[in-house]
Amino acid sequence: MTILDMLTSSSRYLARHGVEDPRLNAEHLLAYVLGKRRLELYLELSRHIRETECRTLRELVRSRAEHCPLQYLLGTAEFFGRQFFCDCRAMIPRQETELLIELALPSLLCLKRPISLLDVGTGSGVIAATLAIELPQASVDATDISSDALALAAENLEKHCLAGRVQLQQVDLFPICEFHRYEAVFANLPYIPTEEIVTLPLEVQYEPVEALDGGLRGMATIKRLIKAVDTHLHPGGRLWLEIGSQQEEVTTSLLRKNGFGEVNVHRDYSNFPRFVSTKK
Repeated sequence: MTILDMLTSSSRYLARHGVEDPRLNAEHLLAYVLGKRRLELYLELSRHIRETECRTLRELVRSRAEHCPLQYLLGTAEFFGRQFFCDCRAMIPRQETELLIELALPSLLCLKRPISLLDVGTGSGVIAATLAIELPQASVDATDISSDALALAAENLEKHCLAGRVQLQQVDLFPICEFHRYEAVFANLPYIPTEEIVTLPLEVQYEPVEALDGGLRGMATIKRLIKAVDTHLHPGGRLWLEIGSQQEEVTTSLLRKNGFGEVNVHRDYSNFPRFVSTKK
């Protein structure tokens, strides 16, 4: 079969199984199998594919038709213009989360002195790695309760030559050192209400449930962080949170009750309230 044949048959198969953008998915999978860039396929549409390559593609297409996320099949995901390793040990980085970095960078770039940052619930490590790359004067600590997620984060730090600048710790929320303070704390924590987990799209249900399940109203872990984060921030330090689209009111109220000022809500690309920033 030729490249065109495989693209056509794979696209039709994915479409029959309800996969969005079936042609684009087929292109990504075939490019991965052939070790090419996606657009390079169109320069060789008449090229014949070896049977071993056809078998590998069929297996991947079958998994994608079962709604295994494309990023898990490819083993990589893009975040802030960079490629990171991505697999079922951690959540898939979302495009919306890039906006969190964009919102926070201006105030941090103004600080020319060395600064310390903390990424709580780092998962695959993309936020911590991106902060370290974009802010050469920053040292970054990153925590997660999952040893699997931290192993993936370590691979991403190694990939981007950051192993010496980002320190990983397996803890529940905050690093063990009680006296260290940060200029900014970032947290993209589980915020899906427990009762909604079973209603999530099939692709999302492939991701680690502990990275999704936020307990009652999706706020259990976020509440614990807000109540304890004050002692981990310098005076004037900022907290940056990613929240669910229905959690704006409860989050801002909780922050004010815990003594935070300048509480700001930021909307995502779909105009949903998605991020909250506040100052100690």
